[in-house]
Amino acid sequence: MGYSARIRRVIFDTSILMLLYNGVQVFDEVEELLLSKPECIVPRSVVEELERIAKSSDKSLHQRRAARLALEALEKRGCRVIETSLSADDAIIELATRLKDAIVATADNELRRRLRELGLPNIYYRRSRHGLMLEA
Repeated sequence: MGYSARIRRVIFDTSILMLLYNGVQVFDEVEELLLSKPECIVPRSVVEELERIAKSSDKSLHQRRAARLALEALEKRGCRVIETSLSADDAIIELATRLKDAIVATADNELRRRLRELGLPNIYYRRSRHGLMLEA
């Protein structure tokens, strides 16, 4: 059985969800990469981060709209929100370590670096391809 066949859940971070506004079909591409329809998981701290961005006068109109679109997509997709007291990245790493059938989807290079250091696979955004790639 291939690696992607064991993946049943995907943990999404803020950066990858905000790409929806740029036309990246994040959920569809994840399903294509994994050849399945995994459960969507988001830590509460990611939802809170998106809510802050959506309401922030310090952020650009583009960022606020991207955050609102991401929040709508999470609701529409029926993503499961996991309660946590950790920061977004720490919560994602904790979940990825604990849930053996999960993979992280991110466009954040620092989070990717931390995941690689821990030997955790991830799905990441490849700007040159304008799409998602699997790093297992």
